[in-house]
Amino acid sequence: MLKLNWKLHLTRLATGISAALLIGWWSGYLVLVPGIFLLLYLAWQVFNSIRLYKWLQIWDMDPPESFGMWADIFDRIAALQKQNRKRSRQYQEVIDDFTSMADALPDATLVIDRDDVIRWFNDSAVQLLDLQPNIDRGQAVTNLIRDPAFAEWLSVQGKVQTTLDITCPNDDNITLQASAVRFRKNQRLIILRDITDVHNLDRMRRDLVANVSHELRTPLTVLLGYLEIIQAQKGEPDPQAIERMLKQARQMHALLEDLLELSRLQDDEKHDSPTQVDIPAMLTQLAEQAEDLSQGQHKIEFNIEAGLQLRGVEADLKSAFQNLVNNAIKYTPPKGTVQVTWKETHGDLVCAVKDNGIGIPHRDIPRLTERFYRVGDDRNRKTGGTGLGLAIVKHVLNTHDARLEISSEPGKGSEFRCIFPTERKA
Repeated sequence: MLKLNWKLHLTRLATGISAALLIGWWSGYLVLVPGIFLLLYLAWQVFNSIRLYKWLQIWDMDPPESFGMWADIFDRIAALQKQNRKRSRQYQEVIDDFTSMADALPDATLVIDRDDVIRWFNDSAVQLLDLQPNIDRGQAVTNLIRDPAFAEWLSVQGKVQTTLDITCPNDDNITLQASAVRFRKNQRLIILRDITDVHNLDRMRRDLVANVSHELRTPLTVLLGYLEIIQAQKGEPDPQAIERMLKQARQMHALLEDLLELSRLQDDEKHDSPTQVDIPAMLTQLAEQAEDLSQGQHKIEFNIEAGLQLRGVEADLKSAFQNLVNNAIKYTPPKGTVQVTWKETHGDLVCAVKDNGIGIPHRDIPRLTERFYRVGDDRNRKTGGTGLGLAIVKHVLNTHDARLEISSEPGKGSEFRCIFPTERKA
């Protein structure tokens, strides 16, 4: 349609020039008349060009009235303007919907670029982090969340994807969980979730376990003491009844000890800093305790690589290794063999506890480190297992960047391997 109009306008222009030439020839002014025509035509073009320029400066005005080619130009621009306004309204509606949806999220959400500079944030971020849209946009997120752990966590989120629990920068009573998600090119979404209630419930759970354990420890200790005295006396008390009471009391005492140990390990606020741990000396001490526990019923072998030390928390490592050694003795029949090795293998530091005891069914191995999980009621009733020993081992290894490998075959024995990375070598 537009091409046809251009042809029409060119035809009109050619007709006008021809008429001017004809009039000039007829009147004897062959140059003057066409010159006046072209001058008027140029003035008309300049006049409409100025009107177009002014109109484009103020889009709210209606298009100027004209005729000919300029009428088509004004009408075409007005149609494009109308189409553009309609499309802009549609885009704005999408943006408004996205903004409303993002603002409705209870989690604080921020968009940062490759330099960790904030490009956008929602209303929850304003309320939770006390951000100001006109001031904090364009600021580095680490300038607003000044926790060193957050800066360190953020620097590795391009390589790994993890979460981080931090204290709210504006309120020490609020605990936030930070997570990062890739967003468009070279941008990330930082999501901060308020997990204060979850954090408090977890702390209450740990406090409850610790308090109940402490409250029960004293009466159980007294009960055990008196039962041992009665057992040593000769006379009326039924030895079998006393033995059963002692067994149950010892079982409860072992459970409480494991609960206290697990509560201690999970208390981050009281966790000790890593130090150089003399593992050979620790295992030598555990060898003596293993002999006392076995009472000569097992063949116990400790193969320790001298001078191989580890960087970690000594009390935690001792708790983990002691649980593995005690389990091996408990679940190995008399005259069985328990082997403990500590050596460096392919750059890793490995503590392995191997026995030729009753073994573990393959279906139970993946769940062994769950709290209170027991392979079989009969098995644990005889050995007095609490179901917390391997949970303690798993927790200790996690805090030491290590992993636990378990291999077992029913009737032939089991092997538990604690594998520490070479970075932990002291």
